[in-house]
Amino acid sequence: MPARPLRLEDVEAITFDCYGTLIDWEGGTRHTLQAMLARWDQYADEDAFFQAWERAQWVRIQQSYARYRTIAADAFLEVARAQQLPLGAEDAQAFADAIATWKPFPDTSAALAALKRRFRLGIISNMDDDILSATVKLLGVEFDLIQTAEQARAYKPSPVPFARALERLRVAPERVAHAAFGFEYDIGPASQLGFRTILVRRSRTAFPATPVPDLIVADLADLAAQFG
Repeated sequence: MPARPLRLEDVEAITFDCYGTLIDWEGGTRHTLQAMLARWDQYADEDAFFQAWERAQWVRIQQSYARYRTIAADAFLEVARAQQLPLGAEDAQAFADAIATWKPFPDTSAALAALKRRFRLGIISNMDDDILSATVKLLGVEFDLIQTAEQARAYKPSPVPFARALERLRVAPERVAHAAFGFEYDIGPASQLGFRTILVRRSRTAFPATPVPDLIVADLADLAAQFG
């Protein structure tokens, strides 16, 4: 997928999706699931569990608003039961609580520090305030904007969190670049509102043909190098 040329001199701020872009979302899921199943000497197809959990929460966030901690736990329990795993409601809640401890990708903190020297930085996240607050402490950078689903009472891909972020930044959308791993959650709605968009591929190889991002990078280190 060829990207459109991104004029770096026009960008004043970069906003980020957090989980999957800055934080190792899939790795955190796998690690937490492994630790729970180890008590039972139980095996699970971690990839199948992760994909099913992602689908379950995708369906739920497009319904009436509820805190993400509840959505994550409910989706976890739904998948655990469907896959006949020996995990119950307490495990589901522990899983949701563990999200706040999931680690950044190895390249995240240094890249953010480098980008901070040139740009205002923000996060637009489908997360509760308390979980994201704990996560931000792991990133080692002071952000100029933290926009959560809890504040917006809406989840990406709704345009509401993006619109609220623009209101708070007081910057024209074409002067904000939104960087994200999630095409469906982020690149599409950000493009529709006029953001410049940066696709952070990470391990993903297949993407929709449209909208075309302004920039495609392999990871955060690549992004920092592009803007260096």
